[in-house]
Amino acid sequence: MLTREQNERLTNVGAGTPCGELMGRYWHPVAPVSQMKDKHTMQVRLLGEDLVLYKDLSGTYGLLEPHCPHRRMGFIYGVPEKHGLRCAYPGWLFDESGRCLEMPYESVEDPETRFPEKIRALTYPVQEMAGLLFAYLGPVPAPFLPRWAVYAMRGMVRD
Repeated sequence: MLTREQNERLTNVGAGTPCGELMGRYWHPVAPVSQMKDKHTMQVRLLGEDLVLYKDLSGTYGLLEPHCPHRRMGFIYGVPEKHGLRCAYPGWLFDESGRCLEMPYESVEDPETRFPEKIRALTYPVQEMAGLLFAYLGPVPAPFLPRWAVYAMRGMVRD
């Protein structure tokens, strides 16, 4: 019989836990692509973390922390742009790697500002395969997403 401590060590998968660190080193299915056809953002919970999955207007998927670094506005209300997701409150634009691409007010006040280079959002890589979106929450570099036969076979109907 497992002790309480042994059970928690094997079942807790949040950030910083032994099992969470192990499981984060694998690709996990996050959502079917079909769920993102009618919307641009979706809340997901993966390995004990609340995250926001998004699709920008170019069709690129991203997975990022649930709140903007500015004033913690929810990215679930983010506005998709041609490249990235714009926070609805300050208007800061982030790409799928977490880089801040634009800060509207700061760029007007100081066109030479380098402040956006200092701001990053926590993000995780996302890849599409066989109608599913997979995410990797482990250390970089991320391993290749396995192309298992069931996902890679052509002419298959997947439901």
